Amino acid sequence: MAKRLLIGKPSGEDYGLYVSKSGTDVINGSNVLTDRDNLQFDSEVGVGSLNLKNYGQGLLGIPGNSALTSGSTIGASDSVAVITHNLGFIPFVIVQWCLQSDISGGVATKMYTSTLDWTSEAATSFGTNGHIKQTKGGVSYSVTDSTLTITNNMVGQVKKFVSSGSETSRFTQGGVAVGYAYLIFDLQGA
Repeated sequence: MAKRLLIGKPSGEDYGLYVSKSGTDVINGSNVLTDRDNLQFDSEVGVGSLNLKNYGQGLLGIPGNSALTSGSTIGASDSVAVITHNLGFIPFVIVQWCLQSDISGGVATKMYTSTLDWTSEAATSFGTNGHIKQTKGGVSYSVTDSTLTITNNMVGQVKKFVSSGSETSRFTQGGVAVGYAYLIFDLQGA
């Protein structure tokens, strides 16, 4: 019968709760933890038997004016990270972000969920002339069966000037760079 449960500290690991899969000892005779693929539960992971397949972090630059050319949407951004996972299904992912100013000594002091994403618009018109102010911020992501795409939407404010019903020029200010972190699990997401 396999010894499947350990509450304590295996050699070279932190204290925790470890449960091995059926038929596998959780530690060997030298008190070394079994391969993590043989664990059914690992409290260090904190999510039970989810296998972490990919993780990382990086910086996304300020969305540029090239993405805001006439006819494009305010959601366009040239600050995108595409992570290839090739799992063949849409996996469960966790994405968080922070402002670049929230990074101190290479460590984020604050993190925000990727659902914190916004757009607002206000228009001032004088007949067929005027301007439209749009603001957009936050970070969004999308997942396919082969990639995770993370997009910096921190454009700041875009002011479009309109004459005779057509845009004549635009001005942007206040965009910021962001840091991001992600986890991709070997589990089908919703």
